[in-house]
Amino acid sequence: MSRVRVQAYISLAGRSGWALLNTYHAVLRERGYRPALVHLVAWEESSVGPVLEGIRLISKRYGFSPEVSVVRVAEGDYAAAGEEVTGLVRFLIAGGFEIALDITPGRKAAIVSVCLDLAAADLRVDHIYYLGLPIPDPPAMPYLLIPLHIQPLRDLVEEGGG
Repeated sequence: MSRVRVQAYISLAGRSGWALLNTYHAVLRERGYRPALVHLVAWEESSVGPVLEGIRLISKRYGFSPEVSVVRVAEGDYAAAGEEVTGLVRFLIAGGFEIALDITPGRKAAIVSVCLDLAAADLRVDHIYYLGLPIPDPPAMPYLLIPLHIQPLRDLVEEGGG
């Protein structure tokens, strides 16, 4: 009998709180993911209060309440973002967690740093989620208010790219 692993979710908080919240919502709705832990890596200057509240409200809608934490890194310190995520992934792997990494809201340089650090440490996550919205200037609105057919949720690990 296989053991069900406790799920964890890591997201790089970027400029758009909506990108983070919409991807989180899509992962819960489309993939049935129910993380016990949600970790946000955020720039020191960014306001994550509304995002934290959004995570709590979306989770409640799906009937669970994850433990949510925020790790702050200096603005533009992409190496620090990579190191934080790598340390967190190492800790979660040791704890036997199933790990999802959301790259949708992250800045490109931060995503590259995280992926390079994970590869250099020979660490793998179970899912790398990206919520596509192939339109210029995506609307700042909730996931379910944007036509779902233009928001493909991709798991780059499942697709062989992670």
